Amino acid sequence: ASMLSEIINKRIVLDVPSVEILNPENQNVEIEESFIKVAGGALMVSSIDFGDKITGEANLIFPANKMRRFINLCMDVGDEKDEPDMDFTDMDFDIIREIGNIILNSIVGGMGNFLNTSLKYTLPKVKVYHRIDFAKNIKKKKHLCMLILYITFIIDDTEIEGAVIIDLTLNSLNELMELIKKAEDDLNG
Repeated sequence: ASMLSEIINKRIVLDVPSVEILNPENQNVEIEESFIKVAGGALMVSSIDFGDKITGEANLIFPANKMRRFINLCMDVGDEKDEPDMDFTDMDFDIIREIGNIILNSIVGGMGNFLNTSLKYTLPKVKVYHRIDFAKNIKKKKHLCMLILYITFIIDDTEIEGAVIIDLTLNSLNELMELIKKAEDDLNG
């Protein structure tokens, strides 16, 4: 939040995220319930792949209309009409890519630092999805476990609710749990 505040020169409040772990066996039901919490309509998704000891994909997901407002706040442009413009320019995608880069690298890098393991990740890719298409895309990844972090930014009295979904293979989730257990043992021992 502080990095983003510096970039747009506005105070940003970031709520402490709530976290869910989706089980691959119950994923279809859980994904539907989880996406209701994120939003309906179009979604703006920024994704990075990461790997080494733990491999997966991290997705920053916000309703596209909220991201339009966020982009306008970044560019210090007000919404000219009640319904935000949903045509995104290359500059808009660059802004979202940079926001995704900051947030996802902070989360994935922080996870790697906490677990004392090196993670390499790609540059973010940004895409606009219809909510149903993104949910179908996620459902195809049956072999993956998912961590969902629900996050809310508050900028100039504008709430922007979204989520970070981290897809992990079962092996990576087990490795993650072992590293967390080891870190916990080190703290208690």
